[in-house]
Amino acid sequence: MTDSTVSPSGMSVLLGFDPLDPGFRADPYPHYARLRAEQPVFRSPLGFWLFTRHRECALVLRDPRFGYPDPDAVSGDDLIAAGFAGQRNFFIFMNPPDHTRLRGIVRAWLSPRVIHGLRPYVREAAERLLDQVLAREEFDLIGSFAHALPFGVVCELLDIPEDDRPQVMKWAQDYLGGVGPVIEVTPERHRQRDRALAAFTRYFRSLSERRRAPATDLLTHLTRAMVDGRMSEDELLGTCILLFVAGHGTTTNLIGNSVLALLRHPDQLARFLAEPDLEGTAIEELLRYDAPTHMSFRVALEDVPLDDGHVVRAGEQVLAVRGAANRDPEVHADPDRLDLARTDNRHLTFGGGIHVCLGAALGRMQARVALRAVFERAPNLALARQDLRYKKSLLVRGLEELHVRTGVKGPKTGTRTRPVT
Repeated sequence: MTDSTVSPSGMSVLLGFDPLDPGFRADPYPHYARLRAEQPVFRSPLGFWLFTRHRECALVLRDPRFGYPDPDAVSGDDLIAAGFAGQRNFFIFMNPPDHTRLRGIVRAWLSPRVIHGLRPYVREAAERLLDQVLAREEFDLIGSFAHALPFGVVCELLDIPEDDRPQVMKWAQDYLGGVGPVIEVTPERHRQRDRALAAFTRYFRSLSERRRAPATDLLTHLTRAMVDGRMSEDELLGTCILLFVAGHGTTTNLIGNSVLALLRHPDQLARFLAEPDLEGTAIEELLRYDAPTHMSFRVALEDVPLDDGHVVRAGEQVLAVRGAANRDPEVHADPDRLDLARTDNRHLTFGGGIHVCLGAALGRMQARVALRAVFERAPNLALARQDLRYKKSLLVRGLEELHVRTGVKGPKTGTRTRPVT
């Protein structure tokens, strides 16, 4: 495979902004605002489209005329689509009827009842993690909490043995390092991704063989669907890998971005702590304000005319910049202001249409539990460093690290303020 790394100047020409610019990594929203005002429907010299207004992004996400390409038709040199290699059996990148069939199997298990039943486990897991870090004067909230919490939850869903989890985490990190239209995708990262994919496949095949006896975990549910002929073994393995690698990354970024936003807006943090009834709208606003994922990739399945006269031709690729759409002043009043009481919130963070995020409710629940636990246990939490490093990815927006000070001197830990519920 050729080296698909693109220079900063080249990326600026291709995308309308330079994602390697430190200013963009720190705060992409002024760049999005400029592009949204000047070229909301931007056609790259490479032939793909980039949308930054809410109306076009919503169309791409909700209209069935947009979907995903045939993986066999994607060129290895394709800057956008080639980043999704190795995801052939991930149902989120399929079109109907296969997408509908496989999504339905997972949705049947991931019910509101199951998610509600997980809440006490998530709360207790959050408390245990905080017990480990709040004795320190400073710690990395991403590595010690925001990643560890949803990782543990997805392991619980799939009933992955405790002893296997460190190795499985390493595979997940290797895999995620080489997928999606990341800014620096080298051949070695592609090879690392492929090795992790092969290891995941062997692991979940072995685990599935041991799950044919009756049990209640998600992997057993998928195994029964395979035995019943509702999905193939390749589809089962692809779904397991998808649920594992996608099941914690977005929530990690959501928790990290939300903690940072609240620390930077102490007035809103005070409201969050003082007004528990705001919790629902608060999570929606945090999802809008600094979303954990910023772009979605689609391809036009047929010619699609736009309101402004442009036509996206069948086969052309589109990047819908949801992070920009979430700050569109045509939809959100005063969009650059964090307002936890905002009610008319039409963010696109979880997508829309038939591909709306299946794990949205689970992610919301984990974020609500995590934020409440963090700020109740550590009300004096503060940023320890101002130089923040973000992941180098076009699709996601998340911190590599978030070092915080607890306000605690010596060995005393934060006190649990309420029982697990």
